[in-house]
Amino acid sequence: MVSTGELEIFRHSLKSVVEEMGATLQRTAYSTNIKIRRDHTCALFDADLRHVAQHDLAPQHIGSLVSVVPRNIGEREDELEPGDGILINDPYRGAVHLPDVMLISPLFHDDEIIGYAANSAHHVDIGGGTPGGIPNDSTELYGEGVVIPGVHAVSEWDYRGEVMDLLLRNVREPEMRRGDYRAQLGANRIGEERFAALHDRYGTEEIVPLLDELLDYTERRVRNAIEELPDGRYEAEDMMDGDGITDEPVRLRLRVEIDGDEMTLDYTGTAEQNRGPLNCTPAMAFAGAMAVVMAVVGEDLPKNDGFYRPLEVITPEGTMVNPVDNAPVAAGWEIAMRAGDLVTKALADAIPERTIAATKGIVCNVAFGGRDTRDEGKYVYYETVAGGFGAREDLDGMDAVQTHFQNTANSPIEELETEIPVYVRQYGLLTDSAGAGRRRGGCGVRRDYDFYGENASFSLLTDRTKSDPWGLFGGRSAAPSEFLLNPESENERPLGSKSTTDLDSEDVVSLRTPGGGGYGEPTEREPERVVEDIRDGKVSPAAAAEEYGVVLDDGDLDAEATDECRASLREEGSKGGEHP
Repeated sequence: MVSTGELEIFRHSLKSVVEEMGATLQRTAYSTNIKIRRDHTCALFDADLRHVAQHDLAPQHIGSLVSVVPRNIGEREDELEPGDGILINDPYRGAVHLPDVMLISPLFHDDEIIGYAANSAHHVDIGGGTPGGIPNDSTELYGEGVVIPGVHAVSEWDYRGEVMDLLLRNVREPEMRRGDYRAQLGANRIGEERFAALHDRYGTEEIVPLLDELLDYTERRVRNAIEELPDGRYEAEDMMDGDGITDEPVRLRLRVEIDGDEMTLDYTGTAEQNRGPLNCTPAMAFAGAMAVVMAVVGEDLPKNDGFYRPLEVITPEGTMVNPVDNAPVAAGWEIAMRAGDLVTKALADAIPERTIAATKGIVCNVAFGGRDTRDEGKYVYYETVAGGFGAREDLDGMDAVQTHFQNTANSPIEELETEIPVYVRQYGLLTDSAGAGRRRGGCGVRRDYDFYGENASFSLLTDRTKSDPWGLFGGRSAAPSEFLLNPESENERPLGSKSTTDLDSEDVVSLRTPGGGGYGEPTEREPERVVEDIRDGKVSPAAAAEEYGVVLDDGDLDAEATDECRASLREEGSKGGEHP
């Protein structure tokens, strides 16, 4: 019998391996997207292909690694040698969208496979017709970039020349891509060294029962946490913008069923797969919902095979959460992000004190590409832009953050302006973007890019221009997203949430991301908090009076006028936020 102390030490020993793998990948990568934004993750699997440890940095990759490794390695175990590596990004072999490339390496000890190191990293360019790997008008997977179906790409801890030549010939900045691929290789080599050291320390015969107990322990804790939730069926749905080919909104539906110590997440009722890129793979749908479920049942729990045993995710074939026939999936993470919001919305009545209002609800994929007039070279850049977090029972939503599974950092202006020919003319919180409530939602972001290079293209693959992030229990909805070319000028025009625009030198593109929804009646918010929000530029005086019933006199709270205004608002009846 393994003691609790021994098990906890072993658990954290495994976690330290994947964390060191992640640090190696981040510190040796070339691209801003990995070394600064940290769009990568690392995991370990045992010899039986069970998921035993996960780097917590990027929860979105939970679904892909758990799906890809067992599905694609089991059939080729006998052909693997020390120092080998399998490269894969094929959405129809368990992966996600094409820019997220996974490298899987067998781990040997005493000439036997003891496990597998795996990592996933978002490559800023994976080929295709649009710089940045986010085409908004693709109608087939083939138009989105190079599909890697599970290639034996590494031997003796080095990439095979012909494989790397093929991959780099299809991208716009080959040396930067080469650096990121090599960073992935270095991470897995660290995984082999550290996992072998654990086997030396414990002995292979002792490792197996420790892994068994760790997975069983995790399962027990997850089952106990689910059992504390009220049994029942809880449903939520939302509409998403068009698919990039048409502007017709499409429905995303999720049912959460809790039955004792088991939970089912069922996407039945979701729209059929789209012709355009607004589709996601089952791995993405799994990760989008699972990142929020993990927060609900206990974020301190180990992330391994035991965690998933009490959970079932249903993604009906032929819908936009499980497309077929090589349908495009470039915008899949936008669906997965909204799925996370639907978990919290569905569970609002079941656990009102633990849920949150809607977040920004978008990943906000942005990519630029063109010619850099500073050195006459080509550049490709990709980032995602933050927005508002939903309010909770006792806390305002956070401002300008990445939400749910999207744990990437905001790109610093200094890094952006150094790397590509662009100036960031504005970057700050959007006044009145947050949903009003007893607890206010978080504010969205305005980020304006001024391009001075040549032959530049600007691509958006995002959502939330036609629907608002909802509030809960009387809280108001937040502002939706908005995208403009040359704002506040005579040439201003809107850009679609899924669009590519050819830019002239000195064109400006302005992104305004959604805020988070409010929680509870706005007239119940302490007037002093509203005054503080006004002074911080988060709420305008007009919105303070209209939404919160708070009135200022020469910049200070007018208590008597506020009481009168609030009484009038209550008499008119609150408009109320949507709540299930």
